[in-house]
Amino acid sequence: MKNHLFFVGLITVTLFISGCSFLYEDTSDSTQSDVIIDVTQAEDPWEITDFAAVNQDGEDVTNESLQGEWWLTKTIFTRCPTVCMVMTPNMVELQQALEKEEIDVRIVSFTVDPEFDTPERLNDYGEAYGANFGSWDFITGYTFEDISSLVLDSLKAQVQKLPEQEDIMHPTRFYLVNPDGQIVRMYSGESSFDLDVTVDDIKSIVKQ
Repeated sequence: MKNHLFFVGLITVTLFISGCSFLYEDTSDSTQSDVIIDVTQAEDPWEITDFAAVNQDGEDVTNESLQGEWWLTKTIFTRCPTVCMVMTPNMVELQQALEKEEIDVRIVSFTVDPEFDTPERLNDYGEAYGANFGSWDFITGYTFEDISSLVLDSLKAQVQKLPEQEDIMHPTRFYLVNPDGQIVRMYSGESSFDLDVTVDDIKSIVKQ
């Protein structure tokens, strides 16, 4: 356990786990190592814990229903004033590129503001950004405590309400999950996002 925590501590500098109000960093000189983190190097597997949710259409989505599929996940909330407005368009670009390459990867966006983000609001949010709901679920239907625990236990990150800033701290990485529910990669989701590098890496893993 100590070794696992040590590994988590080593990579936190690249996680950029921030509230949406944090200023962006200049990442114009970022390298591939900034864009991709190989989570399989951890001593213990990073696994998605059990969850039950509903998507933008009110359909049930659980960790069990995703078994057997490759999927990408990230955290968002519809009232996010800054980085979500970069992350979500980046994920839309990624979805389109994966579809063009015929790479079968589902996308699951967890809201960190479930009390406000109803399925209807998530549907409007996804539509506004041009998401293809055929392979993208925006999910809610759990409590704030539930998503905080899932993010901490599964993504090794924090979710925290920042009332004074009308903001919620949440991870800004994209996470690639294998068919067994284990996280194998983390990708930059915002300012240092690199579409080509990310697509090439996902393709090399999924097409093995």
